[in-house]
Amino acid sequence: MGLVVLVATGAVTQLRPAAWASPAIAVNPAPAPAFNPNPACPNGSPGYNFPGSGDAADPQIVSAGATYYAFTTGNALGNHLAALTSSSPNSGFAPYTGTCSGSTALAHPSSWEEPNTQTSPGVFNDNGRWIMFYDAAQSGHPGDTGFDCLAVATAGSLSPTGAQFTDSGSPLLCQSTGSIDPSPFIDPVTGQAYLVWKQNDGGSNGPASIWSQPLAPSGTAFAPGTSPSLLFTNNTVLYPWETTVEDPSMAYTDGTYYLLFSAGVYSSNSYSEGITSCSSPTTGCGPHNQILSSYGTVLGPGGGALFSDPGGNWWIDYAAWQGGSPGCTNYGCGAARRLFVAPINLPNSNPNVPCSAPAGGPDGYRFVAGDGGIFTFGNLAFCGSEGGQHLNSPVVGMAATSSGGGYWEAASDGGIFTFGDATFHGSAGGEHLNQPVVGMAATPDGKGYWLVARDGGIFTYGDANFYGSAGGEHLNQPVVGMAATPDGGGYWLVASDGGIFTYGDANFYGSEGGQPLNQPVVGMAAAPGGAGYWEVAADGGIFAFGFAPFFGSTGGQHLNQPVVGMATF
Repeated sequence: MGLVVLVATGAVTQLRPAAWASPAIAVNPAPAPAFNPNPACPNGSPGYNFPGSGDAADPQIVSAGATYYAFTTGNALGNHLAALTSSSPNSGFAPYTGTCSGSTALAHPSSWEEPNTQTSPGVFNDNGRWIMFYDAAQSGHPGDTGFDCLAVATAGSLSPTGAQFTDSGSPLLCQSTGSIDPSPFIDPVTGQAYLVWKQNDGGSNGPASIWSQPLAPSGTAFAPGTSPSLLFTNNTVLYPWETTVEDPSMAYTDGTYYLLFSAGVYSSNSYSEGITSCSSPTTGCGPHNQILSSYGTVLGPGGGALFSDPGGNWWIDYAAWQGGSPGCTNYGCGAARRLFVAPINLPNSNPNVPCSAPAGGPDGYRFVAGDGGIFTFGNLAFCGSEGGQHLNSPVVGMAATSSGGGYWEAASDGGIFTFGDATFHGSAGGEHLNQPVVGMAATPDGKGYWLVARDGGIFTYGDANFYGSAGGEHLNQPVVGMAATPDGGGYWLVASDGGIFTYGDANFYGSEGGQPLNQPVVGMAAAPGGAGYWEVAADGGIFAFGFAPFFGSTGGQHLNQPVVGMATF
């Protein structure tokens, strides 16, 4: 394992190492399309993208009552955005009109939209109202030329005989290089709704970026005071199959935020589906994995979305080229982008395993390693870890809940990982930091926490208040850790030379600043009652101040890896 952080109170009993390697995400590709038009429109005018071909690009499936609705990019007969219905999640889809010309979800687009450029509907139910996001080119501009914008429409209800939305009348967002492929997501942990989308509609040679931003309570606008968060940009160095990325779709299950996306050129057999996991809806996405590519006569699967049925089973819907001449991946040679729906296994890749607070109160301590792995001592339960997972930055600190039934891990980029009864209140992951995060501390009620950076800058989340910082001050040595007072009304910062900085109701009880040290100080912890504190050095040496008692140390012992911090309950 990597560097070790010590969280200590009580006697040492048994070491229990714990790390988690998640099983692979698995897709069972669908053997046949989920939409087979009946009656079919004959080949003819127009000679491409005709409804009878079963074309259903950029699908998203939602359910209401006993009916599944597949919303897709429309066809050349002018239905703008199409709607299909079925009683099954993966078969039997058909236009609700029962005609070969298809069914529309948007009969009357706004005047600002160029006709027949509407694509990529993303639909969700927010407090009883159905909301659909989509993209369209601005009037006077062809689609995919840098002038595509995001739009929003609403419907009071959906029924098997009608699923039409009314446009808001103005664009939601128009970024430089174009904004497309919007997909809404409600975080079941917080109830907050988000929108994820792609920037770069194909009219620019620049990179393609996936963004996320919280939505307002109305569900039809971005939350006031928020701004877009960059989740990732296509990276052909690490992932050669990512010539572009698009059609994001987020889902949450078993403690993990999954982000599905399409990669490559949609009119090719190399188009595919990829997936990553993120630490939150706006931060900390990990490595990318290609999970679905061409198979048999099903070519270039992509443009998909994740959804679950009422039984909790997860599905991936996607469109893929099929038909026409062998190897055909465009309308000109007779193929269509058919609708497919396949089961997908979304394992727990950020495991938060069941655990409970120890009876009689916590008595023990935990180690967290630089790779996020957790070791437990005493009566403390293992509640999960980042061990074995890809991390954008190493873990540098942790804090425990007062019950002993959970903890947070903090990474140097400000990312936060929660386990057990520790709750997420925000992070600096994805933000620009002047200096890396080096430690954290939690408020007494567990409803907030502080992060501290190497320059002494403080970041507050939840009910953690700001009492001052060393950010911008000249420091003899960098800050390496922090501890909060028992009432949450202040905190101490400690530098690598043992110097102490006090804020709020934190009192000064002495320090190792100016004293010769065998190894640098790497962290600190507050004594019970707040009338003192300990400093810990990289060799495990302990320095006690105020009424903090000395229980021993590993100073002078051989360690495989240096200690990097400590904390108490």
